[in-house]
Amino acid sequence: MSSHVKSQGGDVLRAVTRRFAALDDAQAAHVRLAAALRETIDAGDLRPGDPLPGDAALSDATGLARGTVRQAVGTLRGEGRVQTRQGARTTVLTRPRLQPFSELLSFSAWARTIDAVPSARVVELARGAAGDTAADALHLARGAGAWSLLRVRLLDGEPTLVERATYPETIGALLVDAELEHGSVYEALAEHGVIVASGHHRISAVGADRQTALLLNVKTGTPFLRQERTVYASDGTPIEHSDDLWRGDAIVLDAANSAQGSLLSRRAPDGA
Repeated sequence: MSSHVKSQGGDVLRAVTRRFAALDDAQAAHVRLAAALRETIDAGDLRPGDPLPGDAALSDATGLARGTVRQAVGTLRGEGRVQTRQGARTTVLTRPRLQPFSELLSFSAWARTIDAVPSARVVELARGAAGDTAADALHLARGAGAWSLLRVRLLDGEPTLVERATYPETIGALLVDAELEHGSVYEALAEHGVIVASGHHRISAVGADRQTALLLNVKTGTPFLRQERTVYASDGTPIEHSDDLWRGDAIVLDAANSAQGSLLSRRAPDGA
């Protein structure tokens, strides 16, 4: 348990109770308690890694049944704000980071919008034959020459995803002298007049392969979110096909839809 919780555990419980009492009691009790806990996290009274007050303590402080308390905590768990592990206290996760997929931002540009420091570890930039999937996506002949880039991407120094990108020969050649440890591929291409204009994303869930597990120091089979992406220049020419694997605890997808359309966004939460 963190020293913060040891020294301020009572203060945290009082803060939750005060916020709970201030909410409109026309709302269901579990909704009000979830809101009070959420406000306490957002205010910084509970930090990432800190345990929530226990069910019994919350029940005694608010006068709610333990089942109601568990329902409120379950709401936060469903939002990705807390996690509960067997035999351990429920703990607070890192606050979500959001990126709308409606905006085609590079990883570096997105990181800067959320006040995070982007960086990368380049494992390989090499010329060779394009794989069949990348060749098809880039409108290349099977086995045609292409450049491949393998990078580990980091947010605030924390390894977050493995990026495997393929570029047509003329595009990849522009990256040979680019700063790829701390710079953006899209920004580097823009310096050569190649402007990224649109992209197509496909999202799926997979287990970490051996190479990804080694690069991110996790066990083989660890849950990952797979983002397959094809990016197009302003004239509609495909210029990048990437197969990215995000740590399962480092990204969450948000979707909002209506009769007029949908908005899908991604966030790096809780533990990222």
